[in-house]
Amino acid sequence: MATTKKNVVEIKPDVNAQIETLRGDLATLTATLKTQAKETAKAKKTQVVDTASEKVADTKAKYSELSSTAEKSIRENPLSAVAIAVGAGMLLGMITRR
Repeated sequence: MATTKKNVVEIKPDVNAQIETLRGDLATLTATLKTQAKETAKAKKTQVVDTASEKVADTKAKYSELSSTAEKSIRENPLSAVAIAVGAGMLLGMITRR
């Protein structure tokens, strides 16, 4: 039994040193993961902002194109445009009346 107690006493300081080493390694690993997560999030944010900007530009261009097409169509066929507007107004009126 004396030898077992002696071995435990000899090992105990070594275990404490290993625990401290592991704490240091864990702190370093945590800092590294934090840095990588920030960099990844920043890259994804930039990608999302770029994609959104492209979509906004495309949508504005499409709106402008549709708007000019509608104006051109109204100028070419004013009676048809008025008839469609009156029909849509009557339809909306009937729907909201119920």
